[in-house]
Amino acid sequence: MGKKYMGRVSQMIRRKLTQLLIEESNDPRLENVTITDVVVNRDTTRAEVFYSIIGTAEDIAVTQTALDGAAGWLRNEMAPTLRLRNLPHLVFTYDPSLAHGARIEELLHELHVEGGDLENAEADDGIADNAGVADDGFIDDDDDNV
Repeated sequence: MGKKYMGRVSQMIRRKLTQLLIEESNDPRLENVTITDVVVNRDTTRAEVFYSIIGTAEDIAVTQTALDGAAGWLRNEMAPTLRLRNLPHLVFTYDPSLAHGARIEELLHELHVEGGDLENAEADDGIADNAGVADDGFIDDDDDNV
């Protein structure tokens, strides 16, 4: 199969899985799952579904178990709308990208808060950031006339 076809099939599966998890799943363990990507093999017999959830390692393990248990149900629910010759088996894999992004966001926020305190401390010390710069933004070179 061509890459374009595999990409379309991956997007259809991702869209349908997201819809099923949001609208039709009654399992509370699957409420906060985000499908980040789907990769289908060449003959569309296997789809690796990457998901993310923000939580502890225990939350991730519980979610993995719930998704593995729901794989058959999800596959059966997708069958009528996908209409593929080979309906792929769903293999779920945890994707830590959202957790990494949340951690980076937290660190940047901490740096911003600490940086704001440093700027206030410099202003209190009387240190001027714009030494040698006139009000119009140009450097004042009057002292260096030769």
